[in-house]
Amino acid sequence: MTDTNSFLTDISDTKPVRLFLPVTDSDDRVLILCVLKKQQEDHFKLLFKKGSLPCEKIDQDTTCLINLDVGGQSVSIEGTIKQIIDEQELEIQALKIISHDQMREYFRVDCTVPILLRSVVPEEFGSEKDKWTISGTTVDLSGSGLRASFTESPPEDTQVRLEIALPTTETTIVKTLASPVRISQLTEKLWDAAYHFDEIEDEDQDAIIGCCLIAQRRLLRLKVKVKGR
Repeated sequence: MTDTNSFLTDISDTKPVRLFLPVTDSDDRVLILCVLKKQQEDHFKLLFKKGSLPCEKIDQDTTCLINLDVGGQSVSIEGTIKQIIDEQELEIQALKIISHDQMREYFRVDCTVPILLRSVVPEEFGSEKDKWTISGTTVDLSGSGLRASFTESPPEDTQVRLEIALPTTETTIVKTLASPVRISQLTEKLWDAAYHFDEIEDEDQDAIIGCCLIAQRRLLRLKVKVKGR
């Protein structure tokens, strides 16, 4: 039995999950809440509320992503859409399991968006030295962390409140607690820093993953156009 099959065997038979659904003629992914129902081996069904599945827009040529919580950890399944059974059911074949620890590498994409660092000390309890804000720009982004550039030195070995402005249709501000993995001074007025998300809401992580999937798809389409020249 493969690792994928073992994973599907171990989860509950009707598991609430979040589906990032690829659609035709768009780089966007539609985020839909649904229920995973196990089938044989690496196949399973996704069950939807009536009216939530845009059957006529589903892109079956692109893999989809199913995100779920297992023992308090975020785990994702990459799969192919084998069949649109009806307006409330999809049949999926699992291709690979992506653990929380693997997410940073798997979903890491080049992405330039503005971010803010703030002190973790609430303003009403902090002193003047705690009322700082440092702005920066991401170099790459993932579901569990990011790398960014700053024109002033970020605090070292210190957890921060981190705010990210995602380039969605209406700008989404994601807030998280994050810790620095490394900070390097590149020039007199330029610092490069990598952060790991310590605490992040599921909805905010979903927004980041969706943004990364859109960026990946755009890059893939660009590569196809370049090869076809």
